[in-house]
Amino acid sequence: MTDHHNKSFFGHEVGVIIQSPAKNLPHIFLTCIRRKEDGIWEKPSQGEGKTIKLSIEETICILEVLERRLANWRGYHVFHDDKTEIYVGWEDETRNICVFRIGDYEKKFRFPSTRFLTLLLEHIVKEKIEFATSGTFKEKLEEKEEETEDEYRVFSEQIYARDGLHVVETTEYGVSVDLVEIQAKIKVESPKALLIDLENGQEFWIPKSTVHSDFDTQEREKYQLFKVEKWIVEKNLF
Repeated sequence: MTDHHNKSFFGHEVGVIIQSPAKNLPHIFLTCIRRKEDGIWEKPSQGEGKTIKLSIEETICILEVLERRLANWRGYHVFHDDKTEIYVGWEDETRNICVFRIGDYEKKFRFPSTRFLTLLLEHIVKEKIEFATSGTFKEKLEEKEEETEDEYRVFSEQIYARDGLHVVETTEYGVSVDLVEIQAKIKVESPKALLIDLENGQEFWIPKSTVHSDFDTQEREKYQLFKVEKWIVEKNLF
């Protein structure tokens, strides 16, 4: 069995490269490159294009879309000042064209590329579950000591599309110290998040872990003052 995978999918203007550097690492890399005006493709080795690191869980979300069990998945990576939105979903309800959007790069996949990509990601996920989650107790203990608890956090909420399939949004973000104050009503509470309603009528979900002030989940009629991490407000309002 091979230890790594590297597969490119090129269109007329945008190419996507899937890389699994090693079967015992719990992530893959997805790189997008664009053909420049002179006809030369961007070179990631020269800092061009856009590369993101996807966890096993995020890779599974993409697989769920490709296997038509999710309507779409939207990821949002926030690390310091680097913010990248990731979207994978079907162009329409016929589900013949799958759209990958990473930042300002967009690539459309059609059969047989969608099937190839599905089989590749299925294989990689099975491989990583076997090898990236195994090892000796001592090895895992040493890895745990190297990690910081707040290196990143993942937030996800599920809603339903018109045809009953789930729409999943996953946010991976670094620790933020910038807070903003907002006035909002609590509309819905889930175990990990709040659906809030701003004074201008906008609604969006915020992770409870990003709220740095007290709030009353029983009070639904009055606006409350929330001190919220700045990135989540920027993500939903800008």
